[in-house]
Amino acid sequence: MRTRTRTAVVGVAALVALALAAVATAAYTSPKLSVSYAPGNVTNIVASASVNDDATARAAIVIPNGSTITTTAAPGTKVGTAKAQVSALALGGALLPLAGDIVIAPPGAVNPTSQAQCTLGVTPQATLLLVLQAAGQTIPLPAYILPTSGPQAALGSAQLVFCLPPPDLAAPVGATFGAKFLSADLTLNGVIGSVVQGAWAAFWTPWNAGVGTVNTAASVVSPAVIAPGGITLAGRKVKGVKRLSGRVTQGGAGVATRVTILAGTKRLATVAAKKNGTFTYAVPKKSKATTFRARAVVAGRAAPAACTPFAALGVPCVNPTSSGFAATSGAVRLR
Repeated sequence: MRTRTRTAVVGVAALVALALAAVATAAYTSPKLSVSYAPGNVTNIVASASVNDDATARAAIVIPNGSTITTTAAPGTKVGTAKAQVSALALGGALLPLAGDIVIAPPGAVNPTSQAQCTLGVTPQATLLLVLQAAGQTIPLPAYILPTSGPQAALGSAQLVFCLPPPDLAAPVGATFGAKFLSADLTLNGVIGSVVQGAWAAFWTPWNAGVGTVNTAASVVSPAVIAPGGITLAGRKVKGVKRLSGRVTQGGAGVATRVTILAGTKRLATVAAKKNGTFTYAVPKKSKATTFRARAVVAGRAAPAACTPFAALGVPCVNPTSSGFAATSGAVRLR
């Protein structure tokens, strides 16, 4: 089944009504999300938290409106890969890497009681299973694609939900190795389609330390903005000097970055774009080049403005990010 989330505008009333509008505590301020796309219907989701924060109990990542979600793969089919790192409290806090495949969960692979607790009784559209390997053991972690409801439906009609056991309680209630989530890097193939512009939003809820109860009042949200980037280039000849100028933008806003000036396919120079994205370059008189382009490669980065709708309304918002991009201008010819 392929579904496409509907387009909607997030209004003030919808944001105010979000269930996670409680003010976050200082013990849970580090969660962060970033998302990028690659050709071939590949989605990369990177999430992280600090070892100094309380442990994460639940992460619900709302998929932006306009995304196509495909859930037709047969049980057991590999749909991606996962890498993660945890702090193993049972091993003195040692950092423990995990890695494995992401598959469509086979029948019986997920405990129905734990599923119902995580999904709050909602039937998943699909259940993914992260088959993680660590220190000779297999640690399966379910991830549920669930419909959103109420005000969250304005952000997106589907969400990817993870629930993690408490690391500071003994197994089987607590996590294997006392694993405390620090980071995860997920690559999904053919499951979630890209959007040109939109915002993912991860809603994070921690555990109350040492007691195995969820601390809903400390929940936070971390948005990950997807926006197209571009670069322009213009040129003119002034008193025999070829002068180039342009601007790097993303989502209409200027981006401060490094810009490579190309003469044909050869790198001529590297210049700095200002905070507003503008840059200039004077071609040396000795250069015989007549055709120029500009190229910028911008990494994912912090995007404080993405928190504005939440911060202005008292919604706890932390560590917003913006997607990276690469762009090349059109050709400019100066003789």
